[in-house]
Amino acid sequence: MLKSNISKQLHQHINGFLDHCRSRCFSEGTIEGYRSNLRQFVSRLGDYAAKHKVADFQTACTEIVMMETITMKQADNPELKATTIRRYICAWRSFIAYLVKANVLDLSYDRFRFDLPKLPETLPKSVDMSVLDKLLDNPQCLPKQPHWMYLRNLCIFELMTYSGLRISEVSNLLMTDVYFAERQIRVIGKGQRTRLVPITDTVAKRIRAYLKERSASAVNIRTNHLFVGRGGKMLRPCSIRLSLHKMVAARLGEEMHITPHSLRHSCATHFVRETHNLRFVQILLGHKSIATTQIYTHLDNGFVQEMFHQHHSR
Repeated sequence: MLKSNISKQLHQHINGFLDHCRSRCFSEGTIEGYRSNLRQFVSRLGDYAAKHKVADFQTACTEIVMMETITMKQADNPELKATTIRRYICAWRSFIAYLVKANVLDLSYDRFRFDLPKLPETLPKSVDMSVLDKLLDNPQCLPKQPHWMYLRNLCIFELMTYSGLRISEVSNLLMTDVYFAERQIRVIGKGQRTRLVPITDTVAKRIRAYLKERSASAVNIRTNHLFVGRGGKMLRPCSIRLSLHKMVAARLGEEMHITPHSLRHSCATHFVRETHNLRFVQILLGHKSIATTQIYTHLDNGFVQEMFHQHHSR
């Protein structure tokens, strides 16, 4: 009963917290990550309350926060990645801060403020453009795939590969975001920041062909989103990931691993190599800070060697 009562109260506050995150324009991916991590937090808190017979919500939260803080400070479990620990800490710490600000908890935020574990430096994984061209140039639909869906998927993957869009940005595109005459699309990125992104003539023609085929199909369109699923509703990121996985497996083999984000990484790497203009790539990809873009300067050693000798005559 103790566990049930406290967990019930917490779940009510979690819904309010997630609505608060949406009002601050957090991405749906971040919100779903918070939801998952906070479920773990609620479970641990409920177990603690039941074990120690703590019936008071304030006391239970205060004690479990202190315990979690100590646990995370001492976390040295090799099975837990630094990213996992950081994500979990950020979720429950932001949640508790929300409760404190809402006067639900009387707890000093400074008591559970500490440094997050450092993340190892990792380079983005990109795919050679020749491989992606092979993936996208194949004119054949996958088995049992309507032609309009084949065109839709090509549009999506080409926007990621050649214009550097994020999966969430593609999913959220509206019909009114495409400017065919200007060969541009309006993209709403992280933090609701808007940018105009150029598209190739091929992609523009492909989008027109997709819309024409979609109109001729029996799909009942129930949204203003550019890309829709079989049911006529907005195409979710999970469906985009699945479509890419199927296309890659069918055309490049099961052993080839390409994700939506690696398409974006490939676009960024390509433009850094070809233009050497970080500011251009920053604007194209919608990075808030150029420090994020600079990671693409850590190119493979073979390329660095080639450039070095190309520009030195001695």
